[in-house]
Amino acid sequence: MQGIQQQEGSQQWLSRGIVLLLTLVAANLLAWRTIEPDLWGHIQYGEDWLSAGEMPRTATHTYSTPDQPWVNHENLFELAVALGQRTVGGLGLMIFKCVAGLWLLWGMVRTAQRRQLATLTAVVAMVPVAWGLSEFWLARPQLFSFLCCGLMFMAIERAFRSWAEDRRVEFRWLWMCVPLMTVWTNSHGGFAAGLCVLIAVLGLRSIELLLRRETNCLKTILHFSAISICAVGAVLINPYGYELPYWMIVSLSQPRPEVSEWANIFDGGVTAVPFAVLSVLTLVSLQCTRRRRDWVELTVLGLIAVQTLGHVRHLAFFAIAFGFWMPQHLESLWQRVVEWRPTLGTHQELSRKEIRWLVAELGVVATLLLGLLGYSFVNFGVDRSQYPVSAIQFLAGENINGRMVVTFDWAQYALAALAPTTTVGFDGRYDTCYPQPVVDMNFDLLFGSDLSRRHRGPASGPVDSNRVLEFGNPNLVLMDRIADTPAVKFLDQHKAWVRLYGDGRSILWGRRSVFDDPQLPTYVPEWRRRATDEMPAGIVAWPGFPGRSGRDAFAPARAAEAARQRVLHPTLTKREPELLN
Repeated sequence: MQGIQQQEGSQQWLSRGIVLLLTLVAANLLAWRTIEPDLWGHIQYGEDWLSAGEMPRTATHTYSTPDQPWVNHENLFELAVALGQRTVGGLGLMIFKCVAGLWLLWGMVRTAQRRQLATLTAVVAMVPVAWGLSEFWLARPQLFSFLCCGLMFMAIERAFRSWAEDRRVEFRWLWMCVPLMTVWTNSHGGFAAGLCVLIAVLGLRSIELLLRRETNCLKTILHFSAISICAVGAVLINPYGYELPYWMIVSLSQPRPEVSEWANIFDGGVTAVPFAVLSVLTLVSLQCTRRRRDWVELTVLGLIAVQTLGHVRHLAFFAIAFGFWMPQHLESLWQRVVEWRPTLGTHQELSRKEIRWLVAELGVVATLLLGLLGYSFVNFGVDRSQYPVSAIQFLAGENINGRMVVTFDWAQYALAALAPTTTVGFDGRYDTCYPQPVVDMNFDLLFGSDLSRRHRGPASGPVDSNRVLEFGNPNLVLMDRIADTPAVKFLDQHKAWVRLYGDGRSILWGRRSVFDDPQLPTYVPEWRRRATDEMPAGIVAWPGFPGRSGRDAFAPARAAEAARQRVLHPTLTKREPELLN
């Protein structure tokens, strides 16, 4: 009897150890991607609102469209990350991102447990889900979309948990989706996908009632209809009223081949692999399952999969739906495999020595995974080989300011780092505050005559790489030396522009009439210009701003003071930013 108890105890510890290891695997998948190009802008816009005490109605930090109305559908996220930067800093935001992902996965595990799955089985099913989420689990507004999507699935699960037995619905959970939709609408444009999923679920459940000719089905269908109508109405609770959903409809009707995350799954690079894994697991487990197949869940899952084929960014939504609805079918698939190969479901009893060795091995692997996770956090910062840290430092050190054309992925870093004395012509806010001709003229410079990844508006005229260099009279251009080859070649051959700075990652040009005329105070002599082919190395402390660091680095008052110090004490800003490694 004692031996049996010891064996059961060892199995429990083994299960717990595996759960711990898989949790650490998921944590590393959710933490490995830290900074993304738009994070600086999101924090800056939120901080501007907090500092001014009112929401900006027109485009900020830009010279090209300063009076253009700005339909910002990400206000709540930007306020949240600005407050997060103030309180816990950039590293705290990264830790929150990881913890939020683990919380979402745990919500899926709890759902699986309520569907009579063992904890270990449910946790194993979360590994492909975490893989599918990892590519898009960034500190950006999509994060709030994924969390809101998870909350909506939890509410739907609670509402229909007795549906299979007696068609009973707990409507209070569905009504919670209405205020959730308002929060979602003001956090990210993914609310449109969430609204479609909610209406699809309620609509298909209504069809199910009609087909089964359930008693009192009309009352339930009317209740579903009321919830759907209120959810649609909740979308209108935003600072712009009906203008926001109208803008969404117009915006989504236009393809965006220039933005990689709007590509189809086959052009999405490595993201096709987790999608293929999730899809194969779905098809095989549904074919082999002995569990009840819920046709509503499977129909909605299929619709999300089709959307993922068209736009790779929907992979995260597909992974979330998979995590809530497929684990029980995966368990059934595993049981069928064990029946086919019985040895897979058994193992010999372990001796005490073997148990100790196994515990030690689990401890070593857990330590390695913890170390990898800690390494991701300890090395949080701005990678000089990925972002123009050195070019920004040169601009600050030389006190060079003005109107800057910046490559798409660096624009929000530049506008936050060089505020308030330098503005940009175009950035990641895209068509929320930039009309299509401005969008097109910027991409004309970046892509040149290559139209394979372009969608140009009818009012934009023929491709013209020079147009953006004249629109709004910019005096600076900052490009990615590796990614923006057409722009680099065009600017190097342009008589009106001269190189002021260059390294292995970035190149900065200045307008020749401004920076190459010895008679002007803005003249930058040859000996002050920098040119090298060496790739910058190292990671600088977040946020990588010249003369500004800490939790208040984004504060407008702090930025204005740093600009004043650049004039009074120019040598201070020529110092290199603090290196983490």
